[in-house]
Amino acid sequence: MALKDRGSALQGFAALYDGTGNSSATIFETVATKCVLDYELVQTVQNHGGRPLKSEPLGKLPELWPFDLLKRPLLEHAEEFVRQIGKQGFEPLTNVHQFLVSGPFSEKIGEPRQWTPEAGNHLIPHPRQAERVWGYRGDEFDWHKGCAFLISGVFSRNARHGFVDEQTGKVIV
Repeated sequence: MALKDRGSALQGFAALYDGTGNSSATIFETVATKCVLDYELVQTVQNHGGRPLKSEPLGKLPELWPFDLLKRPLLEHAEEFVRQIGKQGFEPLTNVHQFLVSGPFSEKIGEPRQWTPEAGNHLIPHPRQAERVWGYRGDEFDWHKGCAFLISGVFSRNARHGFVDEQTGKVIV
């Protein structure tokens, strides 16, 4: 029987992929979180000569007053973020002191934009419209009014494509 005679997945043809060792494949990706601090803390740091942060490691932030007013809550937020994302299978590749922090940003209302996420998919008869109503604008860095920081780190996780059949030990896609 030729492969073309078996049909497609839409017609009920199931494929079995025998790729031993693929279940332990890991993926590395950068994951970011947003931390919003009190405006008074950010204003105090700014009044004492603070400057905006652009992808600086958390561990290199000054530990002197008033700069530690930013460092301590950012570190606590990063540690809580690692705990929460760890429950989803993500493992950090570095210590939280090496996570990169940028900000403060002000949360600005972007232009409303509509699009169809399922556009071109013939299997969805009635595609829905999606709308973006807020977001960060990359060209604006508003230090005077912002109090939102972005903390990003590199994590590893197991590949999610397929699973190992317990009886046969094969990876089923």
